[in-house]
Amino acid sequence: MRTLAFLCAILLIITGLFGYFAWEAIGATAQSITALIPAFVGLPMLIGAIITLKSNKVGMHIAVLFSLLGALAGLGRLVPGLIKGTVHFADAAPKLILTMTVICIVFTVMAVRSFIAARRARG
Repeated sequence: MRTLAFLCAILLIITGLFGYFAWEAIGATAQSITALIPAFVGLPMLIGAIITLKSNKVGMHIAVLFSLLGALAGLGRLVPGLIKGTVHFADAAPKLILTMTVICIVFTVMAVRSFIAARRARG
């Protein structure tokens, strides 16, 4: 799980940096600091992953906390927009939000499954 924490954190940071610095390539009309939101989620996840090198349990819980917050933030932006019909995936922002949300959901689900398996293994 430690490797997955590092991988997901790096993917989120890359997504945010790509959205910020390559804004023209993804079809944004202007450069925006909000494109860095995936990186703002990925950085504390990366810190949690680094902490796993000393204390696996604490580090993973930190990484999962920020992953869950990233997933909820992404869903909180996408779901209402999809219901209202205001989300257009041809725009840059929904692409970045969807990418962040998928990465965070996958990591959160995998980590929770790992936590459950560890609890069962302990007895």
